[in-house]
Amino acid sequence: MKLFTFVIIALMLSGIAMAAEVPTSEGDKAMVFSFQGLSELDVDGPHPWGVGMRYYIADYTAIRATLIFGNCSYTEEMEGYEDDYEETYSLYGVEAVYEKHLESPCASVVPYWGIGGGFEMWTDETVTPYDYRDGYTETESGTAFYFFGALGFEWAFTDCLTLGGEYQAGFWTGSGETEYEYPGGDTETCCEWSNTCMGFDDSSELYLAVYW
Repeated sequence: MKLFTFVIIALMLSGIAMAAEVPTSEGDKAMVFSFQGLSELDVDGPHPWGVGMRYYIADYTAIRATLIFGNCSYTEEMEGYEDDYEETYSLYGVEAVYEKHLESPCASVVPYWGIGGGFEMWTDETVTPYDYRDGYTETESGTAFYFFGALGFEWAFTDCLTLGGEYQAGFWTGSGETEYEYPGGDTETCCEWSNTCMGFDDSSELYLAVYW
């Protein structure tokens, strides 16, 4: 994916890419990717585990939606023990942003503002062999809600391809807990936590949109 990123940048810097018009008409749609960390220029979904789409519900008015899903598992054979060490991480969520694009004297550059929000839930389960550290299953779980305002722009550097930058400021709240399950079915819940944050995003986002 880094190679793809550098190809896009090379096209822009070499002058091969020709400025075009940003699609802003009702019915226009695009797949959306984002560069996660401008220092590394890694291209990924709009969320590290997300798939994003933009759809214009009216002229200059779009909805950007992201479906978030991820599931990872790790298994390690424990020498001298019957059972394996297992760890499973799952993440689910959705995000939606209402974008209002503004008319601009330059057709190739269109600023926009937006409001959005999302929901995420995750679990991290660790299974330890029964005869290793007494054996137990540890499950960390949590949920989070967030709302934000966005200010950004789109630049059409060639037909059907745009780059966009965006700043966000908003509110995030989350809560979670850790549960232990021991042999015999006994359970214990501990380490309950909650967290609330408000402010600007810690870094800007750079988006690549592919229209069709």
